[in-house]
Amino acid sequence: MTTFSVQKINGVANTPFISKVLEIDADYDWLKLSITFFKKGWFGIFLWDPNGKLRVQSLYINEPKEILISKNSDATSFSCVSGEIPKGKWRVEILSATYKSEPYYEMECTCGLLSEDVSSEDSNVWATTSTSTSSVLDLNHFDARRVYNDEKKWYKGDFHTHTNESDGKMTPEQGMEQAKKMGLDYFVATDHNILPTKWVKDSVMVIPGIEVTSSKGHFNALGLTRWIDWRPTCEDGGMETEVGMNRILRECREAGAVVSLNHPMLKPWEWQFQETLLSSFDTIEIWNDPTYKDNPKATEEALVLWNMLWNDGHRLFGIGGSDSHLLPTESYEKNGPPSVIGDPATYVLSEGLSTDALLSAVKKGKVYVARGPVLEVDIEVNGEASDLGSDLTATSKLHFGAHIDYSIAYENVPKDSVLYWVQDGEVVDQSNISETGKLERSFSFSQDQITWLRFEIRSKDGELLAFGNPIFQGSKQPTIKTWGQLLERI
Repeated sequence: MTTFSVQKINGVANTPFISKVLEIDADYDWLKLSITFFKKGWFGIFLWDPNGKLRVQSLYINEPKEILISKNSDATSFSCVSGEIPKGKWRVEILSATYKSEPYYEMECTCGLLSEDVSSEDSNVWATTSTSTSSVLDLNHFDARRVYNDEKKWYKGDFHTHTNESDGKMTPEQGMEQAKKMGLDYFVATDHNILPTKWVKDSVMVIPGIEVTSSKGHFNALGLTRWIDWRPTCEDGGMETEVGMNRILRECREAGAVVSLNHPMLKPWEWQFQETLLSSFDTIEIWNDPTYKDNPKATEEALVLWNMLWNDGHRLFGIGGSDSHLLPTESYEKNGPPSVIGDPATYVLSEGLSTDALLSAVKKGKVYVARGPVLEVDIEVNGEASDLGSDLTATSKLHFGAHIDYSIAYENVPKDSVLYWVQDGEVVDQSNISETGKLERSFSFSQDQITWLRFEIRSKDGELLAFGNPIFQGSKQPTIKTWGQLLERI
């Protein structure tokens, strides 16, 4: 690469939002930002080109950072948009969560030309400027219909992962390697407030996503392919106000993402927005990183809330997420278990392995979550095949009730574990299971009964090992509309 232009900007981050203009004097092939803050903190970095296109979204955490955008998409930094560097006024924005300390910063912008023409057709580059007329950052190369496997089966994966693009320690390459070691078929890249624009090309299916991370709660937008403006500088206050957060949740769903409420009871990251409509969420993360010391308690509290939601008539399905941040060799506790991608794992019964098929199955509740146990769950209702998450109402009316036969083949279950059946929030039956085997159990719903049924597997000491989504029958109008109303019922 040949350098032709260098600009330097120095200053003090004395407000939560800083905007600076870079005058690019000619058309170039690449642009590099080198940034240093002289106090530790989180700083969101954005770069907008003269056409109003968001080209850089980056999170600076404590250490100097270099960000490159280029005509060469392979060389372009993760979470940035490749393409030409046009002449004109570029705008750098800095969002600071630690602005009261007024850290001094230095930023250098270097531009230049490539020594030869570059043509990159990497199928895992998801966003470039070349085929997009929109001023919004959209993943114009991501193919949600790409089929990795056309078999209907249970696919193992993780809906909540982090890399060093935000506050994780693994690079995307390391994340992919760990996913393969854990036997994952898929995972979702959900770095904090960053929509990924490319990923590592390999055998595991990677779905773009984002963890919208405010001071009052976090949620994941799974399968999001368009940048949603979450910034607190928005007119409605963005992710830091009730109105702004409701707008962001709505826009993520309108963009086709599956919206999932993250670790809702894990302090200090629990959901605190009182006016959030419960109907804003497609799923809820019941189980989050079991190796973090406060999470077992938060998971049990989430299960209680989940029971309350189903009893009130909400049909909100549950998923899990590792929320992985550490290297596979690290743990949160001295000599404790490692915190790794795929722990717990979320298994999805999908018609095939593609983003569209998998997320469609998730929205239908065809999911169980496990930490160790591997299950094959087969359900028959009045002799016809059914799945987790199924609504039995129509079948029950046709047959004057529903006769349900569960067959759960299991392996890798610790000795003396117990499978519990939970109906309408109460344990109605239990069976001892160990290691490998098959459990068969039948239930009946009367024709007009409004009810739901799910299972949990726990160790002999009561530790959660797995749970499945409910099957259900009948409906009623929920009386609990908002998150605040739900918390009042505890």
